Amino acid sequence: MAVFHGQDMRDYLARVSRHAMVRTIREQGVDLLKVGPGERVLDAGCGPGDMAARFAGLGAHVTAIDSDPAMAGVAAEIPGVTAQTGDLAALDRPGAFDVVWAERVLQHVPGPDRVVGNLVRALAPGGRICLVDVDWTGLVVDGVDDDLADQVLGVFRAVVPNPSMGRTLSRRLVRQGLTTVEVRAFLGVSTDLADAAAVIPVLDERLIPAPGAWFSALRAADDRGEFLVALPVYLALGSA
Repeated sequence: MAVFHGQDMRDYLARVSRHAMVRTIREQGVDLLKVGPGERVLDAGCGPGDMAARFAGLGAHVTAIDSDPAMAGVAAEIPGVTAQTGDLAALDRPGAFDVVWAERVLQHVPGPDRVVGNLVRALAPGGRICLVDVDWTGLVVDGVDDDLADQVLGVFRAVVPNPSMGRTLSRRLVRQGLTTVEVRAFLGVSTDLADAAAVIPVLDERLIPAPGAWFSALRAADDRGEFLVALPVYLALGSA
């Protein structure tokens, strides 16, 4: 099962940013971080820079890093944001930031503990870090044959390097020596296939090659009013 890239990825990220649950999670993260004017913020794995723009709008000095040059290029056009292409596994900026934000990036990186360690070390004394990620192992789809769902979802999870990342965020921060860690969990639930497919790639036949029977079954369940999907997302906030 291929992973999508390029324009498909940019379109997907734009849809995710508009989704109600994502907006709620981001609002809570911003409220918890309490970013003030003049603070130094790192948006790690910034994508097109939605959150970098949000922090810059609060008067912060924002550094945005993404492994994709195209994404970093988009973020670089945002006023008040310094964006660059980079590998978070190689990040070496000890004490450089008051706030670190990393949303839905750790599920994709090899060696996530090393990356989390680098992000924590980048915090200045009294700094705050907020990690947000999905637990794809908790993704459930109802209204279709269980065996078919298990088959397709199993293959999808296998292409995500760290599919259970969301639920592990808290302990990863604790293992880096942070003693003040707050965790929040969110459960996205939808009974509308089009709404869910906008943010869950395995439900969108434009993005993910899967057996035709899978998408036929999804559409049939949706037509019957029996479709349901649920996906957990976690937020972990730590203080240095």
